[in-house]
Amino acid sequence: MIKYELQLGGENMSISFRHNDYMYSYSKGIVPELRMHMHNYYEFLYFKKGNAVYHVENTVYSVKEGDLFITRPDELHTISFLNDEDYERHIIQISDNFLSDIGFDMLELIKSRKAGTLNRIDAKTVKSYGLEKYFLSVEQYCINRVPESDVMVKTFIIQMLAKINSFMREYENMTYELHHEDSKIMDIKNFIDEHITDNLTLDIICENFFISKYYLCRVFKKYAGMTINEYISIRRLLLAKQMMFEGQNITELCYKCGYKNYSSFYKAFKKLTGKTPSGFFSKPHEADAV
Repeated sequence: MIKYELQLGGENMSISFRHNDYMYSYSKGIVPELRMHMHNYYEFLYFKKGNAVYHVENTVYSVKEGDLFITRPDELHTISFLNDEDYERHIIQISDNFLSDIGFDMLELIKSRKAGTLNRIDAKTVKSYGLEKYFLSVEQYCINRVPESDVMVKTFIIQMLAKINSFMREYENMTYELHHEDSKIMDIKNFIDEHITDNLTLDIICENFFISKYYLCRVFKKYAGMTINEYISIRRLLLAKQMMFEGQNITELCYKCGYKNYSSFYKAFKKLTGKTPSGFFSKPHEADAV
């Protein structure tokens, strides 16, 4: 089966090509509103532009331009945009059968990692491994179809996976300190998520984990890619969005999200998204994942 779509409209543009066991898509334009979802294929999302956070299971990743995100079939995930800035991304999806004829499981490292971990390859690493070129090469052979297009697409995806596997092996060989700190940050994130509606302070978190504020702020920013206050604000914003979509009143839901009053919620919301709560939620949203 071959399915190809090209949509143009003002500054918006999308390309979608699906053929048997692989799919390539490109989107540029207005941000969509997506729900948590999972696929029956492996997804590689190369993020070019926008202001967003990426969720996989219980993990929240701060998204930077040039980051690459990887999810496998059993991982719940979504991307949440923090404001209306235009976004741009490339996606490659492959099924389990796509590489069944090469005699080697190139997806083994992706399959074997714990769900919700090692989903992001940061922009600096993406650049150093030259991963962007594989998305562009696949795009060219999907748009400009020739008899050898499918063979070339598979060749580029195999090369991309080889580079990703090389990165993941390097990650596995990192020092114990990295794994230890990474585990501690995961515990702190889980604690925040469990108490997100409470009056969370740095003092409370530090007391619970027997660490200093300096250590908490330094290590959290290093391994989470955002400050701890930014993480708390984002989690509360996402909770507020969910409540709003469920029809709850804006002036009431702020208290349920851990804010002491509407004024502090309003200021935090506008600082993070660039919009007022009523202005943000009055815009139309796309409810389903694409």
